[in-house]
Amino acid sequence: MEQRQPIAILAVDDEPGVLALVRRCLGDDDRVTLIEASSGKEALERIANGPVLDLLITDLRMPEMEGDELARQLRALDPDLKVLYLTSHADRLFDAKQHLWADEAYLDKPFTREGLREAVALLLFGRTTL
Repeated sequence: MEQRQPIAILAVDDEPGVLALVRRCLGDDDRVTLIEASSGKEALERIANGPVLDLLITDLRMPEMEGDELARQLRALDPDLKVLYLTSHADRLFDAKQHLWADEAYLDKPFTREGLREAVALLLFGRTTL
């Protein structure tokens, strides 16, 4: 049987409830290594010596450092990093960011377990299942 590498996902949101929901949606999958942070600064600290990331899941609007700035900083280190923005303000996403890059997507809050898993699978594998 083929042994696959774990999928390293960094989830960043200043709302503990959203991080808990992401954990419930993805944390039970033994193929996923989930790293959580409550701010952009904490996220950068958590991954400084950590695994190479496959995916960043980030809230768009956060104090101190917004999600698109975090994505920009992480992409300076890894231009191929895929990004999933979580937002309850999709309209404001496009005010701040006129175009999504090829490896970016957004998911409206609130989201379902199936919706998050499908969005992650589409970004990582181009299919709707992990």
